[in-house]
Amino acid sequence: MSTSDRTINSQDNIFVRLRNELRSGNIVFILIAGVILGLMQTAQSASFASLIFNGQLAPYLPRGIGMALFASVVGMIVISLMTSLPAMTGGAQNVPAAILGVSAAAIVAGIANADQGIATVLATILLTTLATGVFLWVLGTFKLAGLVRFLPYPVVGGFLAGTGWLMLLGGLGSMVGTTLNLSNLSLLLDPDLLVFWLPGFVLGFLILLLTPRIRHPLFMPGMVAAIIVGFYAIAWLRGLSFNELSAQGWLLGPFPEGGLWQPVLPSELAAVDWLSIAWQLPSLAVAIVMSAIALLLNASALELSLNRDVDMNREMRAAGWTNLLAGLGGGMPAYQQLGLTTLSARLATAGRLSGLVAALVCAVTLFFGGEVLALLPRIAFGAILVYLGLSFVYQWVFEAWSRLPRIDHAIILLILLVIAVMGFLEGVIVGVLATVIMFVVNYSTVEVIKHSLSGTNYRSRVTRPPNQQAVLHEVGDQLSVLHLQGFLFFGTANGLLDRVRQRLEQSGREAIRYLLLDFRRVTGLDSTALLSFTKMKQVAQANNLVLVFCDLDREIHQQMAAGGLFLESPTIETFDDLDSALEWCEDRLLEAAGCRPDEPLPPLPQQLADLMADDTAIESLLPYLQRVTLPAGSTLIRQGDTADALYFLESGQLSAQLRQENGEILRLETMLGGRVVGELGFYLGTARSADVVVDSSSVVYRLTRTDLERMERENPEVASEFHRLIIRLLSERVTHLVSTVEGLQR
Repeated sequence: MSTSDRTINSQDNIFVRLRNELRSGNIVFILIAGVILGLMQTAQSASFASLIFNGQLAPYLPRGIGMALFASVVGMIVISLMTSLPAMTGGAQNVPAAILGVSAAAIVAGIANADQGIATVLATILLTTLATGVFLWVLGTFKLAGLVRFLPYPVVGGFLAGTGWLMLLGGLGSMVGTTLNLSNLSLLLDPDLLVFWLPGFVLGFLILLLTPRIRHPLFMPGMVAAIIVGFYAIAWLRGLSFNELSAQGWLLGPFPEGGLWQPVLPSELAAVDWLSIAWQLPSLAVAIVMSAIALLLNASALELSLNRDVDMNREMRAAGWTNLLAGLGGGMPAYQQLGLTTLSARLATAGRLSGLVAALVCAVTLFFGGEVLALLPRIAFGAILVYLGLSFVYQWVFEAWSRLPRIDHAIILLILLVIAVMGFLEGVIVGVLATVIMFVVNYSTVEVIKHSLSGTNYRSRVTRPPNQQAVLHEVGDQLSVLHLQGFLFFGTANGLLDRVRQRLEQSGREAIRYLLLDFRRVTGLDSTALLSFTKMKQVAQANNLVLVFCDLDREIHQQMAAGGLFLESPTIETFDDLDSALEWCEDRLLEAAGCRPDEPLPPLPQQLADLMADDTAIESLLPYLQRVTLPAGSTLIRQGDTADALYFLESGQLSAQLRQENGEILRLETMLGGRVVGELGFYLGTARSADVVVDSSSVVYRLTRTDLERMERENPEVASEFHRLIIRLLSERVTHLVSTVEGLQR
């Protein structure tokens, strides 16, 4: 079943899920959780509306609260029904509200007519909400929300720490009745304000300490209820009335009387100054984009905070529908909330029904007024916000110290500081930049050379005669083979250039004549890396060094060619694969040593004389061998056949190759004279594992299994010498293989 099918099925069964929640036996807990969430969302909606409707727009604050509450009601309903995380809740948000507040102030400052000014502001909010809905829906529908997965872990951690700081300030500010920031934190030391916030802070800290120890679903609702009851008990003992408590700033209100929802009327739209809105389009675009970024950050942060996977695209579509419906009904931008969702999840039994109950609480205030809500004490909700804020700060500032690398922890602290001083957007930008710089610095220290080998311990797939192998072993250090890896940019490419210079300057080692660079594991290079290779070309020309490039990706080859690296350059050779490049280098080394690669070899008896100590055994062995001449293009061994013979290659060239499932031919080994062929399958009694084809006219000597058995009966001493010969040849191959493996492990 595809992901989209699972999503559709889960949405089709939403009513089944709601029914199961009703039948779970936790309906009381669900109702309590929903009421708490609804009350807090109502308080937040009022504060978000005040970000827009202040100054000249302050008289219209009740209408602004209605717009925020309407968006919150729609958000809680739509997101609760469509979310991939049952505890998810949504509503009006501070990020777009803050940006709209700046635009609204600019609009009313430029319009003399108050009615036209408020109409233009309302139209601006509605257009922004609708455009946000379209933008989020498109991102979710075309599955682009997953890009948030590329956000570095420290950035999300810093975002959570910054969110915790702002929640902490919000909780303290709600208790003292003012907006707090770094510049006015000294207000908390005022003795007249100390009594308002200190008890709530202590209660929030107490909840933080008790939450890991008490996991009963009634704990959080019970704490809220206990705080409210305790507050009014103390007020009763002190003889304070509701009016006195409200006048002194202890209660959540005041809220405007009567219904708060006032949809935008056609007569208001007729008075809109569209030119003023046009001047604000850049700011509105920022609000739309920032809403998407904040939503993704919230969802990503919730994954870390709650240890749950979130379907980002599904959440984006839910937020898109939320804003489309909210915009049509006169609401402001809304999407998934981090703080209230975290609280919802920590209420243990909170689910989709809790979000719907919270929406009902907000709707009661929206349509019937908030007189009852105005009687709730600020300390209850301030303590909850303090608890949430402290939990985020503790997790990402203190706990992260022991489980994250120091540089990651430093980035989290940097983001927290920037958010506290400047704001969310600036904090996220600084965090991303810091992470990119950290990545570049760390990646520059990654070794671009995966393996460094020489021609002594690393050879092509051409199995050469003993005399050529001896020469290559002697002059193999003149060939240096570097397997490169990763993305090459200035830091890594310059490090490679330095390594080449150091190798050329080393005393006591034979000077290298060929530098083979294998690009098979290279993912790309930038212009600064190309400059390093140009300098390497100059170094090669000055030191009589040939650069050999192999396995160049087409795009990398085009970059190098466009950069002029291959122009009039006898010092650079390119090959399609590593094996061809190695063979070419080996041929050049042999020629320079006076050993022609195509030099005819002596007859087989003389070749065997170099390998066998007993010359008489050679004369006795030859009668058991059958001399066969093979024309070019013929096949000596077929893959899958019975291994009933082995062969000595006297002259010519053979290649072992594998037929792959896709029809392509893979060369396994090219064999020149002096090589034994097919011995593994012959001794193991297995089917042939590859084809052996004749590249050029060749002469082989065949030993069948029947002839070997006859030799063992008739002449056991010769058979014993023959087995020793095969063991020696196999041992030499194994020794060379071990040398290659050791080189690859360095």
